[in-house]
Amino acid sequence: MKRCTVIIPDAGPFNSLWVADRLDLLLELDMRLVVVDAVYDELISDLSYPKDEAVKSFIDENQPPFLIESTEIGEQEREKRLSGRKLKKNAGELAIVDFMSSDDGLRKYVSVGEPVAILFEDTGIRVFNKPPNLHLLSTVGMLRGLERVGIIPSADAIIHEMTHPSKPNRRPADKRIFTDLPDGIDDPAVAGSAWVP
Repeated sequence: MKRCTVIIPDAGPFNSLWVADRLDLLLELDMRLVVVDAVYDELISDLSYPKDEAVKSFIDENQPPFLIESTEIGEQEREKRLSGRKLKKNAGELAIVDFMSSDDGLRKYVSVGEPVAILFEDTGIRVFNKPPNLHLLSTVGMLRGLERVGIIPSADAIIHEMTHPSKPNRRPADKRIFTDLPDGIDDPAVAGSAWVP
């Protein structure tokens, strides 16, 4: 069986799973996990904040399966940060577009014909001319799948913790609204394969 590569082009899955104290579920997938560099930089931009410090440690200590994929935008923004110049406010979004449309980004993974899943939360993520081996999966959809195969007892419990955190140093993101409730997005590949952790 071919293993799926999971591409995470947006910070949402990390933020939500951290709020629920379940970043470990990404490792339960037992798949290669690709993170866009500008998203990684965004996730770790303030190491005095507990989420940023925890996510950095989690990704850095788990390489592999994590792989940070470079983009031109991400590289330019890191150079600006090092020289003290002003950063673009929408650098993360631009890097995602760069990755999703470049030959060195998404196309590099889907062109070999092996299964690829995009794990996202940002409803602005768009894939035009979706290749037949590409799955689209939201965080909620992933949790539903993990519940179906018995890795977690309840997706609803984790979703509730993401939206109503019980830990004192965690808060739901002010702007994040799960528009894919109750089932999540689990758009299978046309090629007939299905993602399974």
